[in-house]
Amino acid sequence: IRGHVSRMKRLTFILVFISSLVFGILSGLPLSFVMRNAGLVDQGISWQQARGTIWHGQVTGLGYRGQAVGALDVKSSPLSLLSGTIASDVKWVGQAGRARGKLKLSGSSVNLSGFAAELDIGRLSGIHPELRRIGGVLKLSNAAAHVDSAGKCRTASGATQLDLVRRLGVQYGRDWPMLTGAPACRDGNFELPLTGDGPNGERFEITLRARPDGRTGMDVHVEGLDPQATAALAAMGFTNTGNGYTLGQEATLAEGN
Repeated sequence: IRGHVSRMKRLTFILVFISSLVFGILSGLPLSFVMRNAGLVDQGISWQQARGTIWHGQVTGLGYRGQAVGALDVKSSPLSLLSGTIASDVKWVGQAGRARGKLKLSGSSVNLSGFAAELDIGRLSGIHPELRRIGGVLKLSNAAAHVDSAGKCRTASGATQLDLVRRLGVQYGRDWPMLTGAPACRDGNFELPLTGDGPNGERFEITLRARPDGRTGMDVHVEGLDPQATAALAAMGFTNTGNGYTLGQEATLAEGN
């Protein structure tokens, strides 16, 4: 019996030692090595420098499809590698704003969860110049998304709000609403459809989108405006579609200059 107990103790010690060794090796993996082997380049993601380890590292000069995006601070769980994934808490900062959330890489697919962000649309391309001039803050909360190996959005959820229309209303002396909505995937695009109704029957619809190829865009549709407000929007470039006025813009994914 004593011999059996002794062998069990030695086996337990060996298993603990091996587990500790594996944990130590994994936790010390350079972040640059993990990023190079995580399929990120295949999805158009690039970076100038990755410092530290997957336990805690920083990425600077981050880019997407050749466009500057900003910098990341990454804190990962080495144990997630044992299940064939990389699970990380990430913080992003760029000229366009800031964001934080959880990211999981599995093969070449990406999952985001618990994502929160504040973006200055005046710093983003794909927005009509007149609307960029007015500015506005786009807020996302508790957002989640799944992007496949081709960079296509497959599922998305969360809450979104944008104060662009409210700011535009102030400029024209109108009480226009804050727009709200939820992230969605459509034809592989990541979209943010936002809507809001004014106190006098006005209807505002804005859709922001990011395509797998890196292009971003914004479509605006408004209805029920009074003649003075309609004339003001027409002067900005809105087009009469018979059931309202629309404005569209599309560009590569980038922060504004």
